[in-house]
Amino acid sequence: MRQLVIDILLKMAKMDVEAKELVAQVEAQSLLIAALLIQAKENNSLTISETVQEAIVTASRASQEFLQSDVDLLLTHVNRLLAVASYIEIKGIEREG
Repeated sequence: MRQLVIDILLKMAKMDVEAKELVAQVEAQSLLIAALLIQAKENNSLTISETVQEAIVTASRASQEFLQSDVDLLLTHVNRLLAVASYIEIKGIEREG
């Protein structure tokens, strides 16, 4: 019984470490995408946010394979990334000014 408890605790600790690593990866990717969006905006590129959102909606309408809940989840995460980019851009402008 003692060994079972130890094994369970070790598995839980491993899952916790893996979850934290995944969160760190997602946050790093968010910041990288935010930086890329800001750079693209400065280069007067097309409105990336609108293009990405339109692409997701168009793809979801083109195929019945996509669940609406999956599309909503994807759009939620894309919007979160765009919000991070806006936040970073605003804070950068505040520091410069």
